[in-house]
Amino acid sequence: FAASSMFSISISQASAGIGGFLWLVRTHLTNTWGKQRWPLGIPFLLFCSASALAVANAYDISYSFPSLKKLLEILIFFWVLNCVRENNIRNSLSQALIASATLASLFGLYQAWQATETIRVEGTLSTYMTFAGLLMMVGILALARVIFGQPVQKLIWISIGIIFYCLLLTHARQAWLGLTVGILFLIFFWRKKFFLFVPFIFMAIFLLSPDKVKKRVLETTTPCLTYQECLAKKTTNWELAMRTNLWQFGWKVFKDYPVTGCGFRCVDLIHNQYVDPYPHEHGSVRHLRGMHNNFIQIAIDTGILGLATWLGIWASFFRFLYRKASNLKRDSSERWIVFGSTATVIAFLTGGFFETNFYDSEVAMLLYFIMALPFSGSQNSSE
Repeated sequence: FAASSMFSISISQASAGIGGFLWLVRTHLTNTWGKQRWPLGIPFLLFCSASALAVANAYDISYSFPSLKKLLEILIFFWVLNCVRENNIRNSLSQALIASATLASLFGLYQAWQATETIRVEGTLSTYMTFAGLLMMVGILALARVIFGQPVQKLIWISIGIIFYCLLLTHARQAWLGLTVGILFLIFFWRKKFFLFVPFIFMAIFLLSPDKVKKRVLETTTPCLTYQECLAKKTTNWELAMRTNLWQFGWKVFKDYPVTGCGFRCVDLIHNQYVDPYPHEHGSVRHLRGMHNNFIQIAIDTGILGLATWLGIWASFFRFLYRKASNLKRDSSERWIVFGSTATVIAFLTGGFFETNFYDSEVAMLLYFIMALPFSGSQNSSE
């Protein structure tokens, strides 16, 4: 699973499915259900219940029901933390994941080198946004390993450089933002004095970046928020205006279905019932359908019940790891995985303000895998 996550969703899903099934079979045959650990079990169960209730009250039950199968991805979290019972196995899995991301990034760099014009690197996946999300998460985990890990593995710095540079070439600004916030979180708990150098580091990265990357950064500082404003400025930077339109649409739908939502993928069916200021544009709701925001998307699909239970997952996760980090010594070899997993989730949630990455199976599966790592290993066997 760790080796294929950056290359093939089919192999990743098959690996997780077979591994999860064998874990359940082994637990049943050995009658060790009482020894299995279920941290975050209640928050995940509440979210699954809210999702099922949303489908039961959906605008079209038959259309929303197939999306419930994505909830099976949550089992990856419990599969990993219950089967990875040794620190050396956990560390080897993280190394395999970093190596896989490095190879995928090298392939992405090859794509950029071969292209006759500037492209948004997709790497080994179907879309650049998915690829960027995976690189963002693995890159942060690798960075945590080199700055908190004991002993320090300096060779991983090479992988980090390759992964981060390839991430730049995806031109996915929501992933850049998530990466930045994740890095700042790690620096805060590593060496606060390094914050003095952060502006200079980012400026150097900007100056050394390709022209297309510089243009994407500069466009971020001069956004247009509406269709009319974009036309007046004669700009090609429509992304924020498109998202603003989607978020306004999402708020209208949420007000009509506030408690349990209108069901997964309901926007496909009801978008014609609302006025869209972009009826014939690339940024129309009819064309995009997804809200490009995890929070708004979940609120539409599952209502306030689903959004509250979804937020409860992250609140419980951070509370668990805060308690765990508080009990660690400064030279503990476990700091890297605790801070790395926390920073990865923070980066994921930050990017989720501008992209529905929670609905992206490749990203969600890897997220559950990384979330499980601090709960795994031999140090947790007696907890």
